[in-house]
Amino acid sequence: MTSLVFRVLDHQVISGLADDFAIADARGTMSYAQLLHESACIAAGMHHMGIDAGTPVVLDDLHGRDLVISVLAVARIGAVPAGTGDFRLAGTPPVLHAPDTQVTWDVLDKAGRTEPHTAPEHDEQGYEETLRAAYGDIIKTLESGGTVTSA
Repeated sequence: MTSLVFRVLDHQVISGLADDFAIADARGTMSYAQLLHESACIAAGMHHMGIDAGTPVVLDDLHGRDLVISVLAVARIGAVPAGTGDFRLAGTPPVLHAPDTQVTWDVLDKAGRTEPHTAPEHDEQGYEETLRAAYGDIIKTLESGGTVTSA
């Protein structure tokens, strides 16, 4: 079976939902195509900072589109949402706190734009269950082609 992030996002774009709204929040709307591009760029930026498949990443105090993009970026890498770890995304706009540095969201985005991160072919055993347990509402909404809404 293909990876969860591919089924939740890439497949939706390929299947004709590219221009449909994936997110609606206080900052406006974001289409599935925009969400795919943004999360792939952030994932690539995070990967450049040393986050690989299996790396624990703390998503702390993120809301709305920042949370959705972060969850999907982590999933594109195969990193693991965790309560503790050396890497933490936090704040509005998010900042990546890494062992020896802090990197702003816009820098992560720019770093990833040259080669956005692709979705993995398959998930490691148990990964999909872990992601669904942590962010089931986001996953379920996007998987069904719906719009994630938040204030």
